[in-house]
Amino acid sequence: MFFTGGLFWFLMGAIGVLVAMGFKTFAEDKGWALNWWKWLLSILWYVIFSLSFYTWGTLIGEFEAGAGFKLWLVGMVICLIFGVGLWRLLTAKLKAT
Repeated sequence: MFFTGGLFWFLMGAIGVLVAMGFKTFAEDKGWALNWWKWLLSILWYVIFSLSFYTWGTLIGEFEAGAGFKLWLVGMVICLIFGVGLWRLLTAKLKAT
């Protein structure tokens, strides 16, 4: 099977590195100062986003497409709420006192 082989996990790792590099470049272009906890929240958002699709695909493969779609929708709503909060956090400027 392709999904249990080394090539699949190599490609998944390569995609993860490309996403991280793209996010770093995007943040630098926007002038955002990213510290460790902002990186952690961004990675957590990406993991939740990815797992929503993985869960949907797994449930489709087990002939539970309806349940998979509903679970995907729940994941997307969580990602939307978390993503808006994360975006506001990343774009917020510190107020000078």
